[in-house]
Amino acid sequence: MAVVALLALIVIGPKDLPRVLRSASHWVRKARGLAREFQSGVDEMIREADLEDAKKAIEKTTRFDVDQAVENAIDPTGSVKDEARDIEAAAKPSEPDAPGSPAPDDSAGGVPGEGGDSEEEPKATIIKHPVQMAPPHSVTPPPEGDAAAPAPDDDSSKKRA
Repeated sequence: MAVVALLALIVIGPKDLPRVLRSASHWVRKARGLAREFQSGVDEMIREADLEDAKKAIEKTTRFDVDQAVENAIDPTGSVKDEARDIEAAAKPSEPDAPGSPAPDDSAGGVPGEGGDSEEEPKATIIKHPVQMAPPHSVTPPPEGDAAAPAPDDDSSKKRA
């Protein structure tokens, strides 16, 4: 720095040196002011961009659909949902004999295969409540000569003896 001051004193001369230093300091102040203004403009743009990002993040969280996020996490392709829909559709019985609904209208008087559309197959009947049936062993009587069957206990025969 001292070398620059010595060269300026020799080149400019002692008479004009104070005026040159004043004008140089004036230009340095202006350049610093412009740099400060530019830096503050850049800082403001960064703050606005950060605020926009923060604003977008807040809007995104307020529009967050928990159900959709869980569904996407569990079943991203939607195949499980489609299969469940197919199973539900297959499980729903057709209810032609439901109470309060009109009876089906057969053109052949209710006899399948006669009259009407001869190509039509008879439809299966869906039983909503299964018929209560006794197990087979309780319906069939045991054979007469079965030695393994216990003799009937007759309380009246014991009293007579």
